[in-house]
Amino acid sequence: MNKNFKSLDDWLEWQQTLHPKNIDFKLERIKAVYKKLQLKKIAQKIIIIAGTNGKGSTASMLESILHENQLKVGVFTSPHILSYNERIKINKQHVHDDEIIEAFNQINEKRGNITLTYFEFATLTAFYLFNKSNLDYAVLEVGLGGRLDATNIIDSDISIITSISIDHTEYLGSTIDSIALEKAGVMRPFSFSIYAQKKPPKVLFKYAQNNKTYFKYNDKDFNIKIYDDFWTWRNDKFKISRLPMLPLIGSFQYDHAGAVLSCLSYIESNLLENKQNLVNGFKNLDLLGRYQIIQSNPEIILDVAHNADAAKKLNDNLSNEISGKTLAVLGVLNDKDVYELVKPLKKTVDQWFCGTINSHRGMNADEIKHRLSTLISGESINSFTTISNAYENAIKTLNHNDRLIIYGSFYTVSEVLNHIKSSTNKVINL
Repeated sequence: MNKNFKSLDDWLEWQQTLHPKNIDFKLERIKAVYKKLQLKKIAQKIIIIAGTNGKGSTASMLESILHENQLKVGVFTSPHILSYNERIKINKQHVHDDEIIEAFNQINEKRGNITLTYFEFATLTAFYLFNKSNLDYAVLEVGLGGRLDATNIIDSDISIITSISIDHTEYLGSTIDSIALEKAGVMRPFSFSIYAQKKPPKVLFKYAQNNKTYFKYNDKDFNIKIYDDFWTWRNDKFKISRLPMLPLIGSFQYDHAGAVLSCLSYIESNLLENKQNLVNGFKNLDLLGRYQIIQSNPEIILDVAHNADAAKKLNDNLSNEISGKTLAVLGVLNDKDVYELVKPLKKTVDQWFCGTINSHRGMNADEIKHRLSTLISGESINSFTTISNAYENAIKTLNHNDRLIIYGSFYTVSEVLNHIKSSTNKVINL
């Protein structure tokens, strides 16, 4: 089973051919390989994060606060935007190629004839590297769902569910209740589980009760108030006032921050006693593609919004009036509902630039345009063979007071960022 791949890219290309399915909700295979690796506990304490949207920002906040408290923390997230190494961080640093390749070799040697998906390989790689690093904390972001996700093969000490809305219906079901039950699979008996939003689906209460989980949620067990230039959080034991405004755009991000503080209050309450570490933690977030403004005048915004709920939140963030036009570069995957992604922004966006994502999973730009044309006048829709071409053509039409949003998928944001990075004219001057 030894592979003589010389580069990380070679390994990753091969991994995408190893298992016949890109997503395979059967944990027996990854559990068997995990057992063969004979890993001890990957960290002293483990936090797992599930949810439709907000997992990445929640993981980043936890990572940052734990790091400010001089704790050794490993974070596993997905997907990546610029490089695979983003998926696995230790002490806020991406792991190096040679470390990943070492883990790949070990996993490949131990797996025997067991096939693994690309994500299962990544998950085991994170576990392998965390096990070697003597971590205080491991923060694990669920890839899809929760109950049958690869990250859920080991027990966590506490869980966070950030939000629940319709997405990945072919795997999770087509109702809020079915999706909620899949995400509830991260809950553990006699452990706390935090729900970041208000009014949780009723099935979560029943699941928590049946599984003896201590379920806590926003506006009952903790409370957030946002003021003009600070915000406060409190639960039944703590109150923290005058926290700095988050560097992330959107009021919903404060729900995630509130869940983070609630999580810490249950898993290591003394961390809430040093307010300066909390302040620094919230200020020093490192997160790509979440309403990321990369330029002003004209404004260019990157957002990985890829489902209906995220598109609504993106539109809320765009609610401020501008004197110019709003343009959008849109690229989506085949399994996404274009209508649901576009409807919230129908009245906000003046002109659309559709591109084909560079992946076998990418929806053809002409198909995106066809679906868009049932909602929007065809004169305002353009299609291009690549995301880069869509972006370049959008840039050519931008005026000083306009704004451009790039959204629809992690892939879309990734391709634009890589295009800008490789371009000789990285700064756009008008």
